Amino acid sequence: MDNDYINLSEKELLLLLKENDSKALSALYYMHVKPLKYYIIKAAKSPFLTEDIVHDTFIKIWENRSQIDANQPFKPFLYTISKRLLLNLLKRGQHEKHILTEIKKYAITEEHTTELTVNYNESDTLFKEAINSLPTQCREVFVKCRLGGLSYKQVSLELGIAESTINNQMVKALKSIRKFLSLRNTAMLIFSFFLN
Repeated sequence: MDNDYINLSEKELLLLLKENDSKALSALYYMHVKPLKYYIIKAAKSPFLTEDIVHDTFIKIWENRSQIDANQPFKPFLYTISKRLLLNLLKRGQHEKHILTEIKKYAITEEHTTELTVNYNESDTLFKEAINSLPTQCREVFVKCRLGGLSYKQVSLELGIAESTINNQMVKALKSIRKFLSLRNTAMLIFSFFLN
């Protein structure tokens, strides 16, 4: 960033921006980018999508620079644009599989983690609902292996079924829970963003 712009106030930068000064836009970017990224990633979950939205937000700021009121705080204007862009992206995400996949990639847990958790700051309710949606034997195997910490062999002996069946039930359980959470999380993601 140009050193001449470091000590300028936000209002001064906005006035320069309205005069088509691209360096003023860069200065405003550096002033706001960290908190803006934090704000967006809470909803988007994906660093990739967050970068895209931040980039598009500042393009919109540049395109609409003539409408900026330098006497008003810049942050609400900035965040309104970013929120609108994110909501549009989420709406498109319902129709464009690659966007939804990118969201889900960061919202769904990995298969090899020691616990299956939800990446949002929600209660265990959603996770319990996912477990309760499993067929009886599948749920029993999952609870004993993943939550109870028992090995496949221990559960096999306890339930009197083959280890290969335990493995198959675990694969089925993880797939089912993941599907349940991904559908609910996508809906929750859109819903929770309206509450922010």
